[in-house]
Order: sequence, then C-alpha cells, then structure tokens
Amino acid sequence: MSLHLKLTFLYTGVLALILLVFGSLVYFFLERNLAAETDRAVVRIAEDLLRNTKIVETLSLRQIVLPNVDVFATPNTYIQVVDRHGLVAGQSVNLGGQSMPLSEETLRQVARGVGFYETVMSGSQSLRIYNQPLILDNQVIGVLQVGRSLGPIYSALTRLRFLLLFGSGITLLCTATLSWFMAGQALKPIDRITEAAAAIQQARDLTRRISYIGPRDEVGRLAETFNRMLERLHRAYRELEEAGAVQRRFVSDASHELRTPLTTIRGNVELLKKMGDTDPETRAEALGDIAGEAERMSRLVADLLALARADAGFTPAMGPVDLGALLEEISRQAGILAGDVEFAADGAAALQGTLVNGNTDYLKQLFLILLDNAFLYTGPGGVVRIEGRQQDGWAEVAVCDSGSGIAEEDLPKIFDRFYRADKCRQSSGTGLGLAIARWIVAQHGGAINVESRLGEGSTFTVRLPLA
Repeated sequence: MSLHLKLTFLYTGVLALILLVFGSLVYFFLERNLAAETDRAVVRIAEDLLRNTKIVETLSLRQIVLPNVDVFATPNTYIQVVDRHGLVAGQSVNLGGQSMPLSEETLRQVARGVGFYETVMSGSQSLRIYNQPLILDNQVIGVLQVGRSLGPIYSALTRLRFLLLFGSGITLLCTATLSWFMAGQALKPIDRITEAAAAIQQARDLTRRISYIGPRDEVGRLAETFNRMLERLHRAYRELEEAGAVQRRFVSDASHELRTPLTTIRGNVELLKKMGDTDPETRAEALGDIAGEAERMSRLVADLLALARADAGFTPAMGPVDLGALLEEISRQAGILAGDVEFAADGAAALQGTLVNGNTDYLKQLFLILLDNAFLYTGPGGVVRIEGRQQDGWAEVAVCDSGSGIAEEDLPKIFDRFYRADKCRQSSGTGLGLAIARWIVAQHGGAINVESRLGEGSTFTVRLPLA
C-alpha cells in the first residue's frame, strides 16, 4: 500500500471514529432526554389530575369524583382511572372505548401505595404509563394511569439514526476525497525528490542537486539534507578517485624505483657468474655496484614503510622536546654528512631551552631529511645553515642552502611522493623524503613551506607550536 493511500485511510479512519463516538453520544443523550421528558410529562398530568380529583364518602360507600379528563388528555396522551378491583372508573375519550393494559402485577405494585412507571404494548404501539395509586385513609381505593405513546419518540430517533448514518457517510466520502487530494499535494515534493534521486542514480552524476522551491518545512529539510548528502558523497567519491590515482601512481613509481636497483643487481650478478675470478678489478666494481644498489633499496624500503605507517593512521607518541638541544645533536651528525659543503648551525642557538610537544626520533628524522637534501643539491664550496627563532607562540627552524634551487613550476609538487624535478632524476634520492617530512610536520601540528629560486638556493622553514 502506498503512503498516499495510507494517509487517506488514516485521515478517513480517524474522522470515522470521531463521527461514530459523536453520533453515539448524540443518539444516547437525545434518547435519554426524550424518555425523561416523557416521564416528566405524564407525572405532571397525573399531579394535575390528582389536584382536581375528589373522593366523596357517603354512609355506605366511597365514590371517586373525577374532573373532565379530556381536558388533560392530548392526541398522544391517554388517561384512565381504575378502582381497586381493576374496573375502569373513567377514561379519556381518545382511548375510543379501549382500555390501557392493566396486569395483576401492576395491581400488586399499586397496592404498595407508591407511584411507578412501566412500558407496555397496547396493540401495535408502545406506551409509557405512570401509575399513581389513589389513597384514602392509608388505603388504596384505585389507581390513576397516565400513558403516553412512544411512537413519536421512536420515529424521531429513527430519523436521527438515518440522518447520522447518511450525514456521516457523505462526510466520510467528502473527507476521503479531500484527504486523497491533500495527501497527493503533500507528497508531490517527495515524488519530485524521488524522481530526481532516480535520475541522479541512473546518470551516475553526483554533481546534480535536487531543485526544491518551497517553505523550509519537513519536505524542505529533507531536500536540503539530501543535497548535503549528495555533496558529501561527491566529495568522498572525488577524494576516493584522487586517492586511487595517487595509489596507482605510488605503486607504479615504487615498482619503477625498485626495478632499477634490482636490474642493476641482477646484471652485476650475471656478470660475476660469467666472469668468475678472472678480473678482480671488474669483480670489485660489480660488488660495489651491488652494495650501493642494495643500500639504495634499503633506504627506499624504509621510506615506503614510513609512508605506509602514515597511511595506516599511525600517530607517534608525543612529549616535551628541547628543540635547541635536539638541533645541537643533529648539527653534530650533519657535520659528518656535509662533506665539501660549508655547514653552519650557529643560528639554532636561539632555540636553546625552547620546548615543543613532539617525538624526538621523528623530529630528528625531519631535520636530517632537510639537511640531507640541502647537502645533496649544494655543490662543493656551497653553504648550508640552520637558523632558529621564536615568534608568536611558534618555534621556527629554517634550513637554508646556496644550491641549485627549485624551478617555480616544481615548487607545488616537491612534497608529492616520488616526485623529483627533471634535473634531479639522476640523483640517488628516492623522491620520498619530503613527503615523509610533510607527514611528520603535520603530526606535530605544524607547517612546512619552501622558498626557492632556480640557481639561488632554497630555504625550507618548519613551524612548530610551543609546548
């Protein structure tokens, strides 16, 4: 069953229940009121008759002297006086010579001296009779009966039942029609949303949105929520596509980077197998190449492992780190790597005693990556230096070199994995160092940026929040 039909049945059913309860209450109270009014009417007539009835007592008998009962009778009201023996002493003309029913049980109840009601059948009509005992000297000498036909009441109640049923039927029919129309109007925006969603699904176009023009009611909020969901899905799908492209490029680059040293190692091994010990000098060169490529593969695998841990959501343990002491230790190690490059770490003294919240091992790896790149791309006689300063709640460490610099078009891509500028592709680097450096900085809540001009050197600046 459709929601449209369910709402129609719901509205009609609720109204039907209300009409049933209301009609039943109206019928019940009207029936009770009419019955009570009939009882009050016959009692009033009986009381009026009693006030005008005389009981005459002679020496030998008692005689009931009645007023003109026809004065008190109406077309539907009948009056009858019966003595204690059950003989009719008088009656209204509208009885037409007939007598109102009087049973032995009625006479027994009259003997108790208390007035009472009874409903009896007289021919084809139902009568409501009030029996009022006539008492003289505490002795019942007769009974006054005032009866009223219940036919008009039954006719009125029959007409009322017809009106209630007919009116309720017409009302329910109109309500069902109106409910069907109103439910359709209320659900029309939902139908449009469903059609738009189906079209989006069929076209697989997450850039489309549901067009809704109307108040910001439940349907409006539904359309707005659906559009926000589509926006999130589109963004997630786009990120997934980008991640898939990066992953494919990563696998391709990793395969290429690993294939080159493996090819070199395999070629040298084949050479050694063919040559044997006949040429010690060539053998030494081949072994040197194998060792160099194996070392390069070790660095590549270590870098890949670090990035894999980063992709898996690894978070290093953090604690207070004295950045000045850490840079002093790194400077001692970097002095060995500098070779023919002039290295100056005096600028790091400004960070002595400066605390940051970080991981010592990863921060050391970060700065060694930057220094290693600086030494790698700075020729003999060039200068590499470390500078440090505090500014607005941040500690800044700059690694500056006077090397070959980076072309402007390469700057936005140097932190991408496996990316190396064309002039650097012949170097021994893996293209992963700066990607790892960016991840380490991000884990520490900092930022890294680079300023460089081709042929004038580069400056990498790391900003870390103070502890």
